[in-house]
Amino acid sequence: MNARQESKLSMYNAVLTHIEANPAITATVPAFATVATSLRTVYNNIITAAQQEAQATTGITMDKSGTKTTLCEEAANIAAAVFAFAMEANNHELKEQVNYPVSKLQQTKDELLVPVCNNIHEKATANLASLANFGITAARLTAFQTLIDNYAALIPGPRNAVAIRAAARATLSTLFKQADDMIKLQMDKLALQFKPANNAFYNAFKNNRAVIDAASTSTMVKGVVVDMLTNLPVPSVAIQVVGQSYAATTNTNGEYEVKIPVPGVYNLSYSNNGYNNKTENNISVSLGQATTRNTQLAPL
Repeated sequence: MNARQESKLSMYNAVLTHIEANPAITATVPAFATVATSLRTVYNNIITAAQQEAQATTGITMDKSGTKTTLCEEAANIAAAVFAFAMEANNHELKEQVNYPVSKLQQTKDELLVPVCNNIHEKATANLASLANFGITAARLTAFQTLIDNYAALIPGPRNAVAIRAAARATLSTLFKQADDMIKLQMDKLALQFKPANNAFYNAFKNNRAVIDAASTSTMVKGVVVDMLTNLPVPSVAIQVVGQSYAATTNTNGEYEVKIPVPGVYNLSYSNNGYNNKTENNISVSLGQATTRNTQLAPL
């Protein structure tokens, strides 16, 4: 969704919440209640289409998000072992070729992650005889290759991703037009019937009808990640909405913003080399609002 659509969605939600909280009043104008029921259906369809668009835009589907996390963690662990070997062998070229912390891998685009992981696998295989003391075995590399292959099978082709995104956006445009027409051409007219006996309800409806610019209040989770012991900001922390496609990375000040276009309750995972992984559960995200969630990471 674009900013204007997000603003409209927030308005639809406010209107529906007000209407559904006053069933006795809306029942006095059955035609109004009928349109409200139809608007709720369109609203739910918009939420579904927005999720499809977001997944296609990032290139990460819910089905493969867990597979990606597992792959990135193992790739980073193997890369770290090869990096340590390269340091000991004074092989600076090899060291640079496998310098991939998990946060960097998690932010790598789908079409690039598989080649990067294959490169890590190749470098580890080429130096396998020297890596036993670093925890790398042939069996582990075989399992790593399986992870790579499984993830590669889940990645849609670029054309497929573009097609999914285009279809979702077309659906959104159609749904928003349907919702706008319901409100402008039917509800606004029918709402006038409430003025004589239920003027307060009518005024609240009109107030909720206002479309507020969401540019400064985008739906998101934001916060700061700090070291539990020093309370200093931790940069390059990979933040992932568990089971979803939304992700971000902390800046040099430990700050992050994860834009989540669909309201709901989410869990966020935090990972960074040198720190224990952490998950924050049950974070409530409201449409058009920024939810603040600061967290601390414990050093390894």
